Amino acid sequence: MTTRPATVPAQLVGRQAVMDTLDGLVSRLHDGVPGIAVVTGPVGSGRSAVLDRVVDRARASGLAVGVARCSPRESQLPYGAITQLLGTLCRPSRIGALASGIGPTLRPTDTVARMCDTLLARWRGRPVLLAVDDLHLADPHSLRRLVDLIHRARQGAVLAVVTSPVPVRQVLRAAGAQPAGPCTVHTLRLAPLTATEARGLVESRIGHPVERFVLTVADVAGWSPAVLHAVADRIVALGRPLDADAVPQLIAAARTTWAGRALTAVHGLPGNGVALLRATAVSGHRAESARLASLAGLDVTAFTDAVDALRSCGLLADTDTPRLRHPWFADEVVAGMTGPERDRLHRRAALLQGQEGDRVGTGAGLPGDVTALVRLWNASDIAAAPPLRHAADLVTATLRHALSEPVTETERARRLLRLAAAEAVTAPQASDGRLRQVMLRHLSRATWPHVLSAADLLLSRGDAETARWVIADVHQRALTKIPDDDLHRLRALGRLAHKEKGGLPLVAPPPVHFDRPGHPAQSAVHAWTLATRGEDRAQAVDLARAALDAPASVPLMCRTAAVRALLCADDVPTALDRLDAVVADARRDNALAAVAQALLCRAEAEVRLGRGEEALRHLTAATRALPPASWHSLLAPRLAAAEILVLIRCGRVAEARRTSERAPSRSEGHSVTTAFLLYARAELALIDGETARALLLLEECGRMLRAERWRNPMLFPWRGVAAVAHHLLGAPGTAAELLANERAAAERWGTANAFTTLRARTYEALAVQGVEIPWTQDGERPPTASDGTGPEPDLLTPSERDVAALVVEGLANREISRRLGLATRTVELRLTHVYRKLGVKGRVALVAHLRARQQDG
Repeated sequence: MTTRPATVPAQLVGRQAVMDTLDGLVSRLHDGVPGIAVVTGPVGSGRSAVLDRVVDRARASGLAVGVARCSPRESQLPYGAITQLLGTLCRPSRIGALASGIGPTLRPTDTVARMCDTLLARWRGRPVLLAVDDLHLADPHSLRRLVDLIHRARQGAVLAVVTSPVPVRQVLRAAGAQPAGPCTVHTLRLAPLTATEARGLVESRIGHPVERFVLTVADVAGWSPAVLHAVADRIVALGRPLDADAVPQLIAAARTTWAGRALTAVHGLPGNGVALLRATAVSGHRAESARLASLAGLDVTAFTDAVDALRSCGLLADTDTPRLRHPWFADEVVAGMTGPERDRLHRRAALLQGQEGDRVGTGAGLPGDVTALVRLWNASDIAAAPPLRHAADLVTATLRHALSEPVTETERARRLLRLAAAEAVTAPQASDGRLRQVMLRHLSRATWPHVLSAADLLLSRGDAETARWVIADVHQRALTKIPDDDLHRLRALGRLAHKEKGGLPLVAPPPVHFDRPGHPAQSAVHAWTLATRGEDRAQAVDLARAALDAPASVPLMCRTAAVRALLCADDVPTALDRLDAVVADARRDNALAAVAQALLCRAEAEVRLGRGEEALRHLTAATRALPPASWHSLLAPRLAAAEILVLIRCGRVAEARRTSERAPSRSEGHSVTTAFLLYARAELALIDGETARALLLLEECGRMLRAERWRNPMLFPWRGVAAVAHHLLGAPGTAAELLANERAAAERWGTANAFTTLRARTYEALAVQGVEIPWTQDGERPPTASDGTGPEPDLLTPSERDVAALVVEGLANREISRRLGLATRTVELRLTHVYRKLGVKGRVALVAHLRARQQDG
């Protein structure tokens, strides 16, 4: 049996400075010096433990101590907190005598006031400690009376110590309990634990050292001692040596404890804080402060106070725009609302989003079973309904209406899925909440197919970070409810989410080794893993084809991953054919986010094939299926990258620049999709003549890809483009080394010829836009005068020949730019390359040279 050493209570680790300050206030109280102290800190920071220690020390030193512990239930009882204070300051029998000795009064408030006055009079001359835990949960009557009591007792020896995660000024203002005059308050904030303190807390609780990976749980726990205390108890309950497979269980324990404490704090929030919390939960990661304030119905002052309250409680992340500290907490917040409240908030969010022009989708493309539900409403119902600006709003409102009907759990899960599919266009964050609700609250044998569909749809939204956490939770709960053979698809989705986001694996390993996948869904993910690493092309192709040959048993996102593996393996016809099947099946299921991802994959494939117009067509279809405003922030960089590259391939560089400027400079959280955007911006920088910047972007792109073990050059030829930049900056040796490494990686993967063609198409696209490419498509230097052959006009690219021909006609650069539809800067760059290739200096020499060539011809 594990023995626990006698140490400082876990909740007091890292609290010595706060305890020293409170001990000093208690010592001064013995000398007759009054004081007021507020112990604050985020949920689980140990406020109650600190207060308990102060109370114990005060009693041990002979002080009279009154204690009140507030709770959501007692917040509904008038004078509940004051009654607790009186009950701990004297025996119950004395309270009855005290009340009977006061005499008749007209109002209960008078009785309580006189009881407090009489009691303080009896304790006059003796130091008294009044301790109130969770002041924000006290009833308004007690708050007003307590403020008055402390204010009038400041002349005596009274020390008031209260705890609250919410700023006390907001608590008192909401209850109308403002002090009669200014007073000095000692505010003591409990900071999050350091990594050393967190590890020490867990180790002291369980009695032995722990591995460092346990600290990955600390972020979910908010680095708070109370939540880590629960994690330590879970470790003890495991009864076995700790390993990485236990991480999901520890995560679940931390999330459950943190969420419970957070919901308790929500009960005591002022109204503006609750409104902003709900608005943030519905809006998710992308809403700006102005939109959140409008959705919550708050003016500037109320919005600022609400942000302060939520951050003080630890419910918001430390970002400029309000964001939930944990995205998964949004489901808990929304679940705490009534049905009408949720509907009103979702409808208001949809209307605000539509007013700002972010949505272009309608319900016209939704499948027949959804539109059939619309017909369930009669004319009077529609007339009575609030005006909705879009058909998609009507669809989602109808589906929400259907959820209010009494149905079986299986039917409710099915309706939630349909509503989530519809809301992916109009209210994507609400859609994610519905999917999490299906996965976490409707987990049973009967609803298991719906749980799998929800996991697939959640991952298709691009939020691999949240998906992998939720899937890990579901997997842990399903171990005792669902047969192991039915868990393979969930495990595959969990591994795919982990691969797209990175970090520790949070899904327990399957019964068989992952290198020998037995289920088609796992085969698909393993094929994509091998493809990104550039390892064992033959096995990757076999696994991908096996997965795609069993579409009914493979989730949509796993099928898309298998297709991407085939594209990397240069099995293009099969890949495109199967990708079309994925799009068709996703449309049939109304999985619009999955449709958008598959079409994005198709657009990326067309870029590699050098078919710019086809790529543009598929990219347009992707954003028509799911408007850009509804793409998750972790997937948005990949969408922006595809748009930039497609526009470059179509010769629309100015539009590509605008797309790059609109794209976020960095994604929220670390995601491999950021590497896609870095590469696209690097091509744009080369075209604009910003070679040094292009090289920086490419080096960061390569670093991110290497960190995630994405080594296959068929993803995109970043080394070859970086080699161009190095050569232009005067480092041909480094350029040659990069080209050799890239060629070697393609040969190891087995697609040397296909990669040569891919790189040649990339070089051609850059050359068309005026970038000087110093090699042929095989990576060799072109012949020069030193080779014994003079420079030939054939060295010029078609675009350079067009510019040169117009120069011969006598057109100025601006006239050439108008004639060819190019930017003037692009014309200048192409002319510079022409001068270098032909060995001439200036326009006059160029004209003379070309006319001489024409005469010689």
